[in-house]
Amino acid sequence: MKNIRRAAAAAAVMAAGATVLTVSPASAADTTCSTGYACIYYHPNYQGAFFKQFPNIPNYSGYTFVTSANGSDGAGQGVRNNAASVDNWDFNNAFTVYYHVNYTGASQRFAAGGGGNFNTTLRNENASGKFG
Repeated sequence: MKNIRRAAAAAAVMAAGATVLTVSPASAADTTCSTGYACIYYHPNYQGAFFKQFPNIPNYSGYTFVTSANGSDGAGQGVRNNAASVDNWDFNNAFTVYYHVNYTGASQRFAAGGGGNFNTTLRNENASGKFG
């Protein structure tokens, strides 16, 4: 009886391990924006590397761009003071980017489900961003 339980337990562990192996690679290939996020791009017109943001971030220091489906230029660069466009995939909330940390200074608001290029004040001068 003990051997049957051990065999069943071993089979369950092996099945769980197989599930983990098949799920992990899918999450590593996340190169597109998705519902609920605001995606900040290194270049205008949603080009180059990107940063998927959710929730609010009071200071972009320490965050970096990663390769997107629209290119890798800028991957590894810091998000703070290096962005040119936003694609807001939060369809319930606007997304606002600020010149200074802690949501202060000049700002640009992108409507829920909207997006666009940063204005001349905020292009490569972005320090924080929040939803709402």
